[in-house]
Amino acid sequence: MTYQVLIVHGGIASGKTSRGDQIADYARENGYKVRGIISQKVMRDGETIGYDMVDLENGKARPMVYKGTEVQGDEWRPLRGPFLYNEETFQEANRLLVEAACGMDDKSLVVVDEYGHLEARGLGVYPGLRAVVESMVSGGKLLVLCRTDKIDDVLGLFTQPETSLLVMDVSQGDFMESLADSFI
Repeated sequence: MTYQVLIVHGGIASGKTSRGDQIADYARENGYKVRGIISQKVMRDGETIGYDMVDLENGKARPMVYKGTEVQGDEWRPLRGPFLYNEETFQEANRLLVEAACGMDDKSLVVVDEYGHLEARGLGVYPGLRAVVESMVSGGKLLVLCRTDKIDDVLGLFTQPETSLLVMDVSQGDFMESLADSFI
């Protein structure tokens, strides 16, 4: 069976983004057009200071979530704990996802990294992700990266019974071998 949707879950700093990059590279090698976003961790002196949103089509990065001590400006809004999110970057991420949704076909992969606290409240990249989910009738594949406690929220996005879903733990030892040809 070939799945349309792959949900990769794990904890904080468990390797979800690295796994997403690996799957995106594999998809490109197999002739897929890869679009969407990856949340790239930004470190300083061994400490996470933020995350950049990376456009998977062109590799451009924009500051997305940072510690409040690292940024300033009216575009930054409170998130959780010491972190702020960049409203303009989230608008751009949603624009990219909606654009990807409009161009989906059988050789498309859209990546969403990650479904988190904002998305669970209908914010963040939720609007763009919804657009991709709704466009899947045109074909294509969707990779959603999320924390383990958000799996049920992500599964709730898929209301069509014919949507084939696969959920995998990022820490599974034989991840790529288990995935094999069942997704890409």
